[in-house]
Amino acid sequence: MNDYSKSWDLLLRAIRQAADGSDSLTVYDTEHLTIDQQLQVAQIAALLSISQELSALNGGSTNV
Repeated sequence: MNDYSKSWDLLLRAIRQAADGSDSLTVYDTEHLTIDQQLQVAQIAALLSISQELSALNGGSTNV
């Protein structure tokens, strides 16, 4: 599992924990979170998406 996948897993785990452990939640099910928490989830998801795009542009190389 790469860092990107681990980060998504950790984000989803935090969202589920805030919803009393519901397994049916996705990263988009944030209605139970406060507005500030929802904004933080959106920011983290955006950063993860950007990192995935940059990695694809870099051809998967670790040398930038």
